[in-house]
Amino acid sequence: MPVKKLALAAFIATVVTLYFVGGGEKYLSIRLYQDLFAQSPVITATVFFFVFVVSTSCSLPVTAALIVASGIIFGTVTGFFISLLASTLGGTVALYSSRYLFHDLINRRFAGQVEVVNKGIEKEGAFYLFGLRMVPLIPFWLLNLLMGLTSMRVSVFMLATLCGMVPVTLILVYTGGQLGDIDTFSMAAIFSPGLILALGLLASFPLLARGLVGLVRRHSRD
Repeated sequence: MPVKKLALAAFIATVVTLYFVGGGEKYLSIRLYQDLFAQSPVITATVFFFVFVVSTSCSLPVTAALIVASGIIFGTVTGFFISLLASTLGGTVALYSSRYLFHDLINRRFAGQVEVVNKGIEKEGAFYLFGLRMVPLIPFWLLNLLMGLTSMRVSVFMLATLCGMVPVTLILVYTGGQLGDIDTFSMAAIFSPGLILALGLLASFPLLARGLVGLVRRHSRD
């Protein structure tokens, strides 16, 4: 086995060992974070918001997971506003980094996608970004980077992202809120009306989003 693979395997084994020896499994408890929010709501929400913004700014593919987590920890309403604002702000930072720091690198790595996005922006303007936020054919993290290579103004990017992310954020946060209400996993808990509704919305969201985008497009042309 090559030395690099051995080193990587040793590193992973060390991290896993330290994690369990140090009691790291307790940090996987949903109740722990819910209790932290109940005891220190402002601090917990602020730390989560900061982690969300940094993760999104670094273009890590964790946006959907963090949105669900916000629903689990904070509930639907609070989690929705935290996630929506954090994803918009983090996406904007990622756009800036792509536009001013990693322009050439992104252009070389994703040349085909950059061309597609530029054509879409030329044809539909901000509505193209709005549609891709509603129907995420391009992952959230990648779209932020690609938009940095377009001529779209930052204020327009933020508005289109904020509006386009509303439906999917609401559905994911609601799903997280339903999961957060489960004390013990059982058939009754899994098949609760709220969770069934959440899963149904997730399953039907692509069709609902396409229909909504089409409706907005028709009205915008009238």
